[in-house]
Amino acid sequence: MVASVVIGGVFLAGMVATAGYAVWTLPAGARVPLNAGMPEFSYWLPKPAGLAAWLGAGAVTFAAVAAVTLNGHAATWASSLRVVLLPCAMMIVLAAEAGAVISARQRADGRVPAAMPVAEPDAATESAPEAVPGSE
Repeated sequence: MVASVVIGGVFLAGMVATAGYAVWTLPAGARVPLNAGMPEFSYWLPKPAGLAAWLGAGAVTFAAVAAVTLNGHAATWASSLRVVLLPCAMMIVLAAEAGAVISARQRADGRVPAAMPVAEPDAATESAPEAVPGSE
């Protein structure tokens, strides 16, 4: 169980390092997305607020999952679940934060439009198929 907490702490430290990288590399007016999986529903926060929100999410996730897995009620769980649950949860939050920093950097560099473009219709569906004479 100690190894699980240590590995989760390493991922939390990785989140701090990612935020430090973002503070250093993103321009002052950059905005960082905070989303729950769907890019269409992102909240673009100013850089300090966005990075603080991601670090807060990481700290809350670490504390909540560590409390659940180290709790006496979890003693009846499979030991493999108790060992991997915290590192997996922290890895997901770290990956989401890294993705948000990448999106913020691309948007700040002008490589991605501010809004998602509307999907263009497929060329095959634009025109109706022509009727073949005599196939009625």
